[in-house]
Amino acid sequence: MRTVNSIKNIYITILSQVIITLLGFISRKVFLDSLGTEYLGVNGLLTNVLSMLSLVEGGIGLSITYNFYKPLAENNEKKVIALVQLYKKLYGILAIAIFVLSLALYPFLGYLMNDGSEIPWMGLIYFIFVIKNMISYLNAHKWSLINADQKGYVLARYNLIFNLLITISKIIILVWTNNYILYLIVEVVIFIIQNLWNGKVVNERYPYLKSKEKYGIDYETKNNLIINIKALFLHNIGTYCVFGTDNILISTFVSLKAVGLYSNYTMIIGQLSSLLTPVVNGVGASVGNLIAIEGKNRTYDIFKVINLVNFWIYSLSSIFLINLLEPFIEWWLGEGLLLDRFTFMIVLVNFYISGMRGPINTFKSKAGIFSPDKYVPLVEATLNLGASLILVRYFGLAGIFMGTTISSLAMPVWTQSKLVYNHVFNKSVFEYFKSYVFFIGLTLLVGAGVTILCTKLVPWSGFSALLAKGLICVIVTNLTYLFIFFRTKEVQYLWGVFRPMFNKMKYKLLRID
Repeated sequence: MRTVNSIKNIYITILSQVIITLLGFISRKVFLDSLGTEYLGVNGLLTNVLSMLSLVEGGIGLSITYNFYKPLAENNEKKVIALVQLYKKLYGILAIAIFVLSLALYPFLGYLMNDGSEIPWMGLIYFIFVIKNMISYLNAHKWSLINADQKGYVLARYNLIFNLLITISKIIILVWTNNYILYLIVEVVIFIIQNLWNGKVVNERYPYLKSKEKYGIDYETKNNLIINIKALFLHNIGTYCVFGTDNILISTFVSLKAVGLYSNYTMIIGQLSSLLTPVVNGVGASVGNLIAIEGKNRTYDIFKVINLVNFWIYSLSSIFLINLLEPFIEWWLGEGLLLDRFTFMIVLVNFYISGMRGPINTFKSKAGIFSPDKYVPLVEATLNLGASLILVRYFGLAGIFMGTTISSLAMPVWTQSKLVYNHVFNKSVFEYFKSYVFFIGLTLLVGAGVTILCTKLVPWSGFSALLAKGLICVIVTNLTYLFIFFRTKEVQYLWGVFRPMFNKMKYKLLRID
């Protein structure tokens, strides 16, 4: 059942994201043509600023989600209700706190915008972002429950419809009016309707949530929550400082326009990541269930499978991006919207490093390991900000991203993997480091070979060149990795999982009614 639910989650999420991605590229083109790069910069800056306010959440959601796994597996409805009631109460308080903090932060917004004084109605724009941010907390307790129960695909189908409606509506607004504020208002209104509808769906699936009776949390669970929330608050601060401050630093030390240019890269990389992460995240709840009921050896075997799949995906994606991302931007949006090559390479390195952390992060969070390394993210954040502030003086925009590279390699790659291997698997972390170095070397070697082939075989430009290079990247990389890994236990395990589905599909195709 874990495998079936994981596949359903992965399938519906990827399908939804493919459709949204295609519309997203159209929407971005219309946005740029209608409003320009400065408004793209405003989008990126305000998203980062409000992400900072979300630090108040302090990891409550992740901690409570972790505590859902066992009562869901045991059908302990009373404990599930107790957790949902607590979660709802906490997030109501948080929504109010975040609104108050948003009011306090507003007077300082101008200091973060190096050249954003020409943007009209900035105050109204800011508070529309604030309202949408608050709305996301209203049904957060229900999203955590259904995701922990491995039924996220149920909401994903409806989210696809609402996301299509939002994207198409925003495109129409921009084409007809060029009005950025109306663009934001339409998005918020549909987002409110989406939250109300999804809340109704969850209530129907878990009717016992309507219980008026109040349930308390036992001392052990409450104590565990307090410890984890304290630890996750520090983790969230560190994560935000490393990954959430780039646009603020760019806007402050470079320009708002540079934020807009960078946002084109982050949009493409982000859309690609949203297609990739379901493969790992789709089994996230399964990992929590796996750790709760299976032995350490079985858990470790599944980790190795996920780790190989994760490497394969992010290695292929990095090779794909280095050959196609910039030519795609020029074909899609036109010339003059590229970052310098060195900055682009650093951005890709960070994408690869961050992606490779996925399986370790998944097993760490699903095992509830939050407290042992609670101060590490603060050290990482200090190192990241310090390095970025120094290097931006010498390398400009690239220096900001180099700070992320340095801090990521210096801290979490070592500490998180050691915790998972010691606490979850009871094994030496040396095996992980050995495979990590091997994977990096393989990515560099195969990437260099594929890039040479793309350069030699596709000397022209345009859409046909993108297709040709894409085929080279996909075919050569996959065949190479299939040749290298085909006989491993991990690939044989995957073949055993997917072979029945392939046979079933083949039977349906060949069956004569």
